[in-house]
Amino acid sequence: MNYNRTIPAILSATIALSSIALIPLTSPQIALGLTADAVKTVAKQITVRIQGPKGGSGVILEKKGSTYYILTNWHVVDKAGDYEVVTPDGKAHSVSYSLVRRMPGADLAIVPFSSPQSYRLAQLANSPATPGKKAIVAGWPTSGGSLRQPIFIATEGQLTGRQTPWNGYTLVYNNLVRAGMSGGPVLDDAGRVVAINGIVRLEENSDKIVAAGIEINTFMKWRSTISLPVVPQSPTAGNPKTPVNNPPRKPGSAIAFVATNSLKGSSEVVSSLALASAYFTTGNSNGTISVWNFSDGQLKTTLQGHTEAVNALAASADGKVLASGSDDKTVKIWNLETGAVVRTLSGHSGAVSSVALSPDGLFVASGSWDKTVKIWNAKTGELLRTLTGHSGLVNAVAISPDSKILASGGKDGSIRLWNLATGQAIRTISGKNLSVLSLVFTPDGKTLAAGNSNGTIGLWNVGNGQLIRRLSGHTDGVWSLAISRDGSILVSGSWDKSVKLWDVRSSSRASLTGELKGNLSGHSGYVTAVGISADAKTIVSAGWLGEIKIWKRGN
Repeated sequence: MNYNRTIPAILSATIALSSIALIPLTSPQIALGLTADAVKTVAKQITVRIQGPKGGSGVILEKKGSTYYILTNWHVVDKAGDYEVVTPDGKAHSVSYSLVRRMPGADLAIVPFSSPQSYRLAQLANSPATPGKKAIVAGWPTSGGSLRQPIFIATEGQLTGRQTPWNGYTLVYNNLVRAGMSGGPVLDDAGRVVAINGIVRLEENSDKIVAAGIEINTFMKWRSTISLPVVPQSPTAGNPKTPVNNPPRKPGSAIAFVATNSLKGSSEVVSSLALASAYFTTGNSNGTISVWNFSDGQLKTTLQGHTEAVNALAASADGKVLASGSDDKTVKIWNLETGAVVRTLSGHSGAVSSVALSPDGLFVASGSWDKTVKIWNAKTGELLRTLTGHSGLVNAVAISPDSKILASGGKDGSIRLWNLATGQAIRTISGKNLSVLSLVFTPDGKTLAAGNSNGTIGLWNVGNGQLIRRLSGHTDGVWSLAISRDGSILVSGSWDKSVKLWDVRSSSRASLTGELKGNLSGHSGYVTAVGISADAKTIVSAGWLGEIKIWKRGN
């Protein structure tokens, strides 16, 4: 590792400027100190997550009318594209990239968004940069493990002084800073923002992390010379995640499901599940697999074999075979009737994030953090071929109902279709930089549904790779999709803690409406896995906090 190597923390956004009253800087000498917990509470109320082609964190700086202005690093949003600001209440707000403004000579930008909601504004202060003074740095890094869930953290540390300015960075502190916290606030012990966090320098042959920030007075000198733009209002302005690309919803009866059972998994995170006739299985972050009775939700048995988190599960049509993928880089094939491991498939160099079993029982497909897809002989465990082409980790794989086409989706935003028998690439579908988190084929094999990191679901024509419809309704990433055997219900589970039901019955493309037919709420944590029974009368959902819910159809 090179000395003085700088690594910009990921994810940021750009902005535009307009007239607005400046927030006066307060004097650091007269502010009363707060407890560390109180400062962290302030930090959480003023720190946002920025997501898009890049991303990171930001600070709620000012407000004019219904327009809010976020201060962040330029490197968080320096790649043009569609960005969203996720506010502390979990709502996602669209950003007009043309309104993002960059500060000349410093790694700063202002990102505006519109909302009728009331959000706390940051209080600003000049920093004395006195070595030993307490500081708290906040932001939205990505959690460990294959879920890669954004999490809010605020770390405690101390100011160590000032450095020679580099791209605006002068303030130095010893707080632990992780990728994704770029653009987040550096707060003093009175809960005031004294700098914007931005770079991490990793020193050669050392675990020491040195963070640096751009002091607020540097920004305010520029701020006093410019005006900030107001986000134009429209009939849908201020409504987070307003559905786009959807046709007008036709009147139709909702599909009602009622939660009949709430179960507690054996670990803090239930990351996957699979339905298998009389049983359903859940994959746990502690490396175990739980097998539950479908009828009463009672735990039947616990399968042990993986040494790390189980990220993916797939069951055979007859419910006798289960495939699992894990952070331990292996795929295991289980006999569900006996609970025994039939074979272990090794070959991936990274965590296995997704698995699929072909309906004909001949193949197992696995997607991994190593950016590859592997196809295995389901009977012998032989590795048949390794498919390359994705430039980022592979989050999802799915196999068509006729066992002829394999689909893979990844962090690079692409969906790739392959001939399952030969491994030959059929086509690549571009998702406009939206990370693909989940995939499922409709029963007729003509449509592929893809859950994306921005909360939308794309319906794609398998035959020509064209987008049929984009479904909007979730306000965070869609980590799981399932579809009933008759194609009447598409089920989606999201980080927004909800499960949604969609009507995608028509496969005639022109009349495939994607009408939202139901919303199942009740999860306290992120929903990462969903499944639906063959008769479309029971839905199972699971996720963080070990929550598992069984829903029964009420009409």
